[in-house]
Amino acid sequence: MLDLDWRTILWQCVNFAAIVLILNWLVFRPLRAKLAERRQSISESLQAAEEQEAEAERLKAHWEERRAHAEADAENIIRAAEAQADARAAQILRDTRAHVDRLTEELRIDLQHERDEIISQHYEDLLDGVMALSANVVRSVTTRRTHDDLVANSVAAILRTPIAQVEAYRSAMAGRVPTAFVTTPVALSRDQAKSLAEALSSLLDRHVEVREAIDPGIIAGIQVRIADQLMENSIRQQLVQVRDAVMADLVQRQGATAT
Repeated sequence: MLDLDWRTILWQCVNFAAIVLILNWLVFRPLRAKLAERRQSISESLQAAEEQEAEAERLKAHWEERRAHAEADAENIIRAAEAQADARAAQILRDTRAHVDRLTEELRIDLQHERDEIISQHYEDLLDGVMALSANVVRSVTTRRTHDDLVANSVAAILRTPIAQVEAYRSAMAGRVPTAFVTTPVALSRDQAKSLAEALSSLLDRHVEVREAIDPGIIAGIQVRIADQLMENSIRQQLVQVRDAVMADLVQRQGATAT
């Protein structure tokens, strides 16, 4: 049987209680405070992370929406610019013809008043100068789309060639190598060259080799030569037709005035 003194036991209990109180004050209490502070910090960090993630999602959605609007606006701007350029090119042609008509009238009045043989000899030079200036103006506003439309129209016209003219083309190519000499201001695309070759092969009922040449003077469009036959649909051709019409009108008016 243990011989324990109750005073000793009481003293040990007091010492144990004191040690517990000291440990609680010096160790456990600060530790619990640190743990509570750490839990609070972690909780705040998690909340901040969730808020940042939500903000990031909001910003991403906002950016996607702005990008979609920007792409739509860019597409609309491009389409509007192309339409404006085509409309401006057409207006330039109309203005050019009106300007040439005004110059023609001025020349006619000068002839009526002056009857100067020297001036009459410079009709053609003056008209050529006006047409050269007009060609430069038209070239500066002509777009690739205008050129592509003229090429597409030419291919369609070849496919719609009347049967009598088809026979004329085939007769012209009889006994010759089926070669078409094509002139454009810029190189044909692969699809354009293929469509043109197929249309010409259908026209002549033979496989046609297309040989390309570049001539910026055409401005826009295409010129096709088969044997001694020439097909052209270009801005230069339209300007030449305007020039010839104006020249013929000048000659007719001069003749009418002289009589």
